[in-house]
Parts: sequence; C-alpha cells; structure tokens
Amino acid sequence: MQEELDFFQKTFSETKSEIVKVQGFEFQIYEYNSKRILIIPTGLGTTFAASVVTLIHHHFSPEYIFLSGTAGAIKPELKVRDVIICERAFEAEIQGAFQPLKNTPFESCLTHPLKNQCFPQVYSADEELLRIASNIDLPDITIHKGTVVSSNTFPAPPELFQKIKSENPYSIDMETSAFYQVAWLLKARVLAIRGISNKLDHDGTDDKVHESDVKGSADAAAKFLLKILDTLLLKYNFHSLAESEIRPEAISQAKELVERFSLQPHPEGGYYARIFQSANQVKSVDKDRYNDESRSAGTSIYYLLKRNDFSAWHNLKSDELWHYYTGCPVKIYVIDKQGNLTTHLLGNPLENSPSSFQVAITAGNWFAAELIDKTSYCLVGCTVNPGFEFKDFTLADRDVLTREFPHHAALITQFSRMLDHSPEKSGS
Repeated sequence: MQEELDFFQKTFSETKSEIVKVQGFEFQIYEYNSKRILIIPTGLGTTFAASVVTLIHHHFSPEYIFLSGTAGAIKPELKVRDVIICERAFEAEIQGAFQPLKNTPFESCLTHPLKNQCFPQVYSADEELLRIASNIDLPDITIHKGTVVSSNTFPAPPELFQKIKSENPYSIDMETSAFYQVAWLLKARVLAIRGISNKLDHDGTDDKVHESDVKGSADAAAKFLLKILDTLLLKYNFHSLAESEIRPEAISQAKELVERFSLQPHPEGGYYARIFQSANQVKSVDKDRYNDESRSAGTSIYYLLKRNDFSAWHNLKSDELWHYYTGCPVKIYVIDKQGNLTTHLLGNPLENSPSSFQVAITAGNWFAAELIDKTSYCLVGCTVNPGFEFKDFTLADRDVLTREFPHHAALITQFSRMLDHSPEKSGS
C-alpha cells in the first residue's frame, strides 16, 4: 500500500534520485550514504510479492532486500503499532500438504526441482540482518522478534486459523512468506519488518478492522527499518573506508596541514586549532542568549576535513562565517528554525563557479558539512562573533532532530553520529 511507502519517500525526498525503466516499469533509486536505495511497492498478496522481488533481484542484484509494512496481530499481548522483526515465515495454505504428501506418488513435489532441495516448511531471514535488528531499540516503539504467517485470505483463513496458531506465529500478513521463499530460492539476503495495524480475535476474525491504524503501524515499521539500514551502512562504510580510492598527494597534504597547525580532533568531526581570540569583551543586547554573560568579541579556528570526515549537525548561539582556504569544495547544509533547508558550496569560485569563498550561518540554525571529493581534503577558517564558548555549542541528537524535522530525516541521519557529549575543549 502507498501508506507503507510514504515514510521512505518523504525521508529520501531531499536526496539525489533517478528513475530507471525496466520492462516498462519505473523504479526510483535514491542515493543515500554513498549507496543506491531502490524503493518499490510489491502489491497485495504472495504472487505480486514474489514476482516483484524476483524482478528486482534479476535486474538490480541488490546486496540486501527489505520488506516493510503492516500485519495483523495473532498473539493477544501485541498492541497496535508494535513492531515485529520477522525471524521466520511460513505460508498458511501449504502447511497442510507436507505430511499428506509423504509416502505417496506425489512425494517428489516436496523437493524443489531447480535447487534439488526439500522445501522448508518455515523460511528464515538473513542471519546478519537479524543480528543487527536485534540490537536496535526505538523510543516509544515496542519491538518483538518471531515467526509470522502469510495468507491470501484477509484477515485470516478461518478453516486454518487454529492450525496456524499451533505454530505460534506473532502476526499474519499477505507477503512475507513469499518474500522469504524467493530469497531461499535465489539466495538473496532479506529481512521483513512488520508494524501491527490491527488485532485478530481468537478465531481469526477482526470485528474492528475499520479501526485499524495503517499509517501509524506502517510508520513504526519504517522507522525501525531505517535504523537497521543506517546501522548496516555505517558498518559498510567503516569496512569500505580502507578500500576506497586513496590519492597519496591529498593525504600527504592533509597530514602536513594537521602537523603544521597542530590540529586536533573536533567533537563534531574533522580537525581544528584555535588561531585567534579577541581580547575585547562584549555583551549581547539579548540578555537571554548568553545568560547575560560577556563573550570575546570574536574567535577563529582552522578547520580541516579529509576523505569521509564530515561536520555533524550542530548549532551555535553566535553567527559563524566559514572561509575557504585550500582543497576541494565543501557542501554545507543549513536547516533554519522554520525547517527550510539551504545548501551552500564553499570553495574557489574561479575554479568552481557555483561555489563561494565565504558562507555565513545564522545563530541558532542547524548545519552540517561534507567534502565534495571523498578522496581529498579541505582546509577552511571558521570565525564566530561573539566568540565561541563550548556552552554555546549544541551537537544534534539524531532522534530529537529527526522528530523536529522529519522531512529532512535522511540528511539528518547521514550527518549525525554517536559522540561523547561531555564538555571538552573545543573550538571555533
């Protein structure tokens, strides 16, 4: 359903994307954290789920495939908007065939002719993805892990419901088993995440189906899946960093700058050294901004980013001016208090016409920065007026900032990290 895709389409709406046509179908692919993310609906039921996953696997050869959406609760303790990590899945209608076919002329049907393996009665998710998912928590969302059942009968086949319950599934949907069966056949790495949209009665009926929360449950599953994706990409980027292309001259120049100016690691990412602090003291006419305390009239630092470094989302109580010195251009993202996103390119406009030598960030706005060329570096200057104090610096909490600006969730996730928030020396 479209409600099951809304969260992802809004999340990735600010990222670069392209449309790829395959056999008359249009697929939208987003660029996210240096990876290409394909988002596509499957359609209702096991047949559509199986055919779409097969099409995607054949034409795009994805590293991982995820299924996100809604499901009906079978276990009575489940609540609407709870999330299920689908550890295993089975198809309701075929379960009754396994035992009767044994020791009959049709027993060979239980062996898949292409794989020459017996059909499992229950199919499993990818073990690595399960490990990642099992270590993730989300505030205000209850997470469960277990078996789900799929059926093309909605909300459940009444004649099979008691047998279904005997297998102890958490929930029922119309796609996950087909999704996992295709993965078993094609050796794809998959994981399904389901949000509980409605609760089935003891006999498989749902007298309150019109009260189902499709959007809320779909969003809960999608938010959890995004966390899995971010964790997976962070792991991927960590391992691939050493394998990425290295330009020896850029690395050498960056190292020379770090040593010459005694640059130290900055809490927001990158390296810095304070090079100026005005001896003059000033007070803001806004007594609340700095708690009526004095500040240095101005401070300045050298700030260096190299390769995959980035300046994580943060804000200051003072205005900040970035100056370009040397290296590749830097992209600076700014979210103002109204939630509007502006992107600046800091660099040499004589060599790169869209760039500017200076970029100003207004006090209170959130901002982050990354290199355009991940094989290079950039040295900039950062001037803060009134002068920088660590007490005026706020490093973004990813979850809090995402809740405030959900339409920028992808960029917020991409340029935030878990850091020690203790007040160490810093410094613009």
